[in-house]
Amino acid sequence: VNSALISDIDNTLLGNKRALRQLVGWLKEHRGKLAFGVATGRTIDSAVAILRQWQVPAPEVWITSVGSEIHYGVRRIPDTGWASHIRHKWRRDALAELMKTLPGLSLQAAGNQREFKLSYIADPDKMPPLEEINHHLREQQLCAQLIYSHNEFLDVLPIRASKGHAIRYLAYKWGFPLRNFLVAGDSGNDHEMLVGDTLGVVVGNHSQELEPLRGMEQIYFAHEHYAAGILEGIAHYRFNEIKPAASQA
Repeated sequence: VNSALISDIDNTLLGNKRALRQLVGWLKEHRGKLAFGVATGRTIDSAVAILRQWQVPAPEVWITSVGSEIHYGVRRIPDTGWASHIRHKWRRDALAELMKTLPGLSLQAAGNQREFKLSYIADPDKMPPLEEINHHLREQQLCAQLIYSHNEFLDVLPIRASKGHAIRYLAYKWGFPLRNFLVAGDSGNDHEMLVGDTLGVVVGNHSQELEPLRGMEQIYFAHEHYAAGILEGIAHYRFNEIKPAASQA
């Protein structure tokens, strides 16, 4: 294996059954040459359930809870090295206390809260701008990554965690270049993963938040929606022709 396809789940991988069947067929054809992974805001249990429902084979790698957790394979073995890496400067309780004082934010259901993730429903008319929240955090000497998506969700993660950081970690761990990763997404929580030296695909049904990426090198805006957009991106980059990386001297 010398390359990987990593896709967001909701409204990227899933949404069109026929296109999804075609993509799953393509993955089966390339089994052994390429790793398949998902990168999602969902928790691991929720990701497993929705992929089963849509009859998607278990990916080799699960990047879940907006990049704050990594698991591998059918047995979903957690990557404890990743957990140790992102624990750096993470003060969950202090962050939760500070976030309570900000208007326009209410905690999501308990099932969405994780060891390395605080998740809120955001009212964009009432919540402070992200720069202002970051300023409050700095004043309290708290480090966190704020991920805002769909104009209604705010995730607070460790400074070293995100979908994009998780992919960089995998590239290092697996020993192949970021250009051998094709990543696909549709919304704000995919932004950072799409701009990270990988081959990016934005599906046709993307949310407005990704428009600023249009025209950037290595980010392809597909016309087709959902899995058909991923297949269009694969064709655009000729991703099925990826050659083994030259061995590093």
